[in-house]
Amino acid sequence: MASPFASIASQRVSAQKPPRQTPELDFDRCAALHNTISIYGWLRSGRKVADMDRKTWWMKHGTKTLEVLLRPSLVKYLKKIFDLPGGDGSHFFYYISRLAKTREMFYLGDLLDDNEKKLKGEKHRFITLYMTNKELVSQRSGIVYDQETGKAIFMPTFLHIFDLYDGNLPWQRLESILSAFIDMIEVGKAVALHESIGREPRLGPVEGPDGQTSWQEIAPPGPKVDPYTGAKRSRYDTHPWSLVSYTHGDLTTCLRLWEELFTIIEIKSGLRDEEEDPNTTPMCSRSGLSAAGVPRGFAYDLLSHARQPRIWYIAPGIRLPQASEFVNQPFKHVAAKYPKETEGIKMPFLFFRAEGHVTSKQANFRWPFSTVQEVPCGLYLDSYPNKENPFEDACRLVLPFAVGGNKKARTSDGRIMQKSHTEVYAHGINPFTLRHGPKLTAILENWLMNVKSGHWTVDEQGVSGGVEAWKQADTEEHWEKYVSAHLAL
Repeated sequence: MASPFASIASQRVSAQKPPRQTPELDFDRCAALHNTISIYGWLRSGRKVADMDRKTWWMKHGTKTLEVLLRPSLVKYLKKIFDLPGGDGSHFFYYISRLAKTREMFYLGDLLDDNEKKLKGEKHRFITLYMTNKELVSQRSGIVYDQETGKAIFMPTFLHIFDLYDGNLPWQRLESILSAFIDMIEVGKAVALHESIGREPRLGPVEGPDGQTSWQEIAPPGPKVDPYTGAKRSRYDTHPWSLVSYTHGDLTTCLRLWEELFTIIEIKSGLRDEEEDPNTTPMCSRSGLSAAGVPRGFAYDLLSHARQPRIWYIAPGIRLPQASEFVNQPFKHVAAKYPKETEGIKMPFLFFRAEGHVTSKQANFRWPFSTVQEVPCGLYLDSYPNKENPFEDACRLVLPFAVGGNKKARTSDGRIMQKSHTEVYAHGINPFTLRHGPKLTAILENWLMNVKSGHWTVDEQGVSGGVEAWKQADTEEHWEKYVSAHLAL
């Protein structure tokens, strides 16, 4: 079946079609992307194009004053793009409600007016072009556009204003951000749902045989899940958009990397010949997963399909759990103790073990998981750092010591890491979406690279070197080997 985005294939950003490097906005390219997303979401919700308000932003808000304050290329963009209202099931995207109105557009400039770094005449350099969905954050901001450089970045809230003059901030071209949204749609991460999905039954007045009127159900409830994608309506007002917590592609990619990583470790350790078929016993039985309190989801599917390796250590000082450790998950009893607070949340799942324990504060887990006084070190699947941004394949590496004191370690957006037990592999600032932990695929790719290159050595137990090897992440010589691919989506 042809992609609904086939008509804009030449406008989407890719390695073969990179963004144009110019201080001017590529308004034709961006307008094609914006309008296609708008129409796609509208149609997928079950509405007709004929019912869509196709007035441009400029038709509604344009003035002579704005022509002076905004760059000509930005004005041309605003004259080309549809301005959907953002409510009543017409949000532009999951994270983005709508385009900013005039007052909202220049609010950031007022906040920055007293900034010591602000140069004279720059009050309107940074504008808010798109608004974050107000259901997802407090004091929403949105996609900030730099009129001087022609670049943009997603700054979700005014509660955390980025240093917009920081040269290391991961600014993007607007066409790159819009293309990333389309990528999320195509891989099934972001789903636009028909308005009937998750719809509550509708009541209305019905006259009975006796002439009496009573309120009865006049429209049945809609299906709970989308029959094509399995997606459910978001608990937040982001309609028609919803995020799935992981995709089929996320799972299959992890299983492929799992097999590649353990195969090369087993061969290097001498425990297996290259021609020898691997063991096909799954990592964990379904009964074992149930005993560990693992609900159906990414961790369940991965562990019930990934094969049991022949080695213990998958990375320096990081090993597969023993059966007793696997069952005794550190957060297993939190949900029962805090049922309301953990509704819709999956517990952080200790996937691989490392020596040592830290406090839950040092491990940076959110409440109510922070009520656990001490937690084992290792790699956790940190399913829902916040319920508004579900990424079940997101991870948190908890080390028994803090990394970052030497100011050499970096997050994957290239910024200096703060001293922490948990920031190795962290994304830092995500220029496309709300922040989430690094995806498991990115970490497995990094481990595979370090084993293949010989940077990590292998013995009969697996990857050798001990947990102290992670201190290399904070050295001038080796920090680049401990940065994951910036898989922001």
